[in-house]
Amino acid sequence: MAQDLYWKRYDHTLALIRTDKPTTFAGVKLILDTFTQRSSGDAFFPDGADDDLASALSDAEWSIKFSDGDYVYTAKHPATGAVLQYVEGDIYCLLEGTVAP
Repeated sequence: MAQDLYWKRYDHTLALIRTDKPTTFAGVKLILDTFTQRSSGDAFFPDGADDDLASALSDAEWSIKFSDGDYVYTAKHPATGAVLQYVEGDIYCLLEGTVAP
């Protein structure tokens, strides 16, 4: 039962990224923090399923550039210039970005 709740919350978090389409790191972090608090990065999301944060960010119009497999990537929002880096679940704000018009 607890595991079912975990995956419902996981799916809900990715759905919020897709529907809310955050354009800054702060917007992404606000959504991710509803699932789990940060680890050693500025935010955290565990991934570990067929659907993942990179796909959700891509659907929300962020461009994704993978570095080492699917566990290290940089995401940039084209309208605000916000940049984040994902490293094995830890997410770092590289550039906050400006609020899109």
